[in-house]
Amino acid sequence: MLSNAAAWEPSKTTVDTSEAVLDFRVAPQPHASRIVRDRISKFALDNGVGDDDLAHFLIALGEALANAIEHARANDPVEIEVRIGCDRIIATVQDSGVGFPADVISRAQFPGSDSERGRGLPNMRSCCEIFALKTEPGKGTAVVLGRYLKAPAPVA
Repeated sequence: MLSNAAAWEPSKTTVDTSEAVLDFRVAPQPHASRIVRDRISKFALDNGVGDDDLAHFLIALGEALANAIEHARANDPVEIEVRIGCDRIIATVQDSGVGFPADVISRAQFPGSDSERGRGLPNMRSCCEIFALKTEPGKGTAVVLGRYLKAPAPVA
């Protein structure tokens, strides 16, 4: 487990002939969001992801991470894996928290303009062509999200 002082813990960064992989964990604390955004931005830009694709991807990833930090009610680190291939960027955000009922996923739509909450899942879906969510009450949630890149990213 990470202490409160440790915001992120690197696991590994690998590059093979087909994709680049960034795998790390962050403490479930709000200030970790900036660290994640900065780390993934650098990783994506270093691996040829364009600004437009990255901006949309980071919106979705930020929502997934915010949900894991705010709603999971877990003390264990949030696990994040990002994979960049020649035509896509995909992330998995996984927590070990309380999860939520599966029917919440199918009901998730943008709330009215006067609502202050409830935009996370709809934002993730609207920013990504690749979206999957697995949740089990009491066991946590894993979100997979990604985009097909407008211009293929060269793999280092």
